[in-house]
Amino acid sequence: MPDLTTAYFDDVIARATVAAVVPREAWSDAEPNKCHLNCEAFVARVVGFQLVRGWLVLGGHFCIPRSVVRNNETGILVDITPEPGDSRIPFVEHLRSEQGFLILRQGRDGGYAHPPAIGLPSGYGPADPFHHDWAWKVDGS
Repeated sequence: MPDLTTAYFDDVIARATVAAVVPREAWSDAEPNKCHLNCEAFVARVVGFQLVRGWLVLGGHFCIPRSVVRNNETGILVDITPEPGDSRIPFVEHLRSEQGFLILRQGRDGGYAHPPAIGLPSGYGPADPFHHDWAWKVDGS
């Protein structure tokens, strides 16, 4: 039987296959790369929205913690954090407690490969985590 963290991320990866891309509507007070702080401030100032924690899943195996907001009236999720590009990355909602998310997020803010890469030679890794090219050498050779 897998440990609880492995089972949790197995579930996140499984749900990512049918997860939707959250539409982005950048909030004027939001700063790039600060989604958690942006969303916390937004729900404190704007009535009718709630904070939603979860994971962006890139390439089917690379999880990045993300916060978005939900419109309480419509149930629609919105990503309020500005981004220079137009990424279309599936968002998987965290279905457990806030405390659980904070624990899982520790050490994973830069992303988390699940299952963790084991046995790859030095120099191999996700040269471009937005694609499935997980085994390409980082230096391109």
